[in-house]
Amino acid sequence: MRPWMDRAVARGRIHGRLLLALIVIAAIACLVAVWQFGALRDDERPEYAEIAVDGTTVPAPEAEPDAPTTDASPSPSPASESPSAPAEPEPSTTAAAPAESSAPAETTPAASQCTASLTLDDDGETSIAVTVEVANTGTEPIDGWEVLLDLEHLTVTSTWGLNRIEGDRYGDVFFNGALDPGDGVDPSFRADVEDGFDLPATVPCTPSA
Repeated sequence: MRPWMDRAVARGRIHGRLLLALIVIAAIACLVAVWQFGALRDDERPEYAEIAVDGTTVPAPEAEPDAPTTDASPSPSPASESPSAPAEPEPSTTAAAPAESSAPAETTPAASQCTASLTLDDDGETSIAVTVEVANTGTEPIDGWEVLLDLEHLTVTSTWGLNRIEGDRYGDVFFNGALDPGDGVDPSFRADVEDGFDLPATVPCTPSA
């Protein structure tokens, strides 16, 4: 009977200690919860924070609102300004100058891209032989050319490198028409002459279209 009672007493002591430990843990948990709740309240609403005075807590005084500041309004000037009469516009003495009509700019004709010089090769009693030096003096290539052999007391009878177009107009043939800038060809002709003929140094030359 004695051992059974000892075991019961031992179990009762253990249960009592466990119960005491649980009570202590619960009290600690309550204190922690209260402390956290107070800290959270202080952070969110600082006006409700409590201040400890002699072991008692009193709520912190609320901050007094700042007194509104009033801006001093400028006092009106006692002297009232009288409205000034509008100034009358003065008549303009300068007459509007008539717009100058712009005259169309005159276009300067482009320099000829073709020149033809005459050189006497054979001077007979009744006929002569003449070389026609045709040159491209422009800046663009030409595909053909035309010279005017309108010469007094001179009648063309035969040509080399010249093609008669009409009357005294002669043009290039298929092998000497295209000329680059600075290039030239030397066609020639033979003509019957009469007394008093005069061979000019140049004749008109135009690039053909």
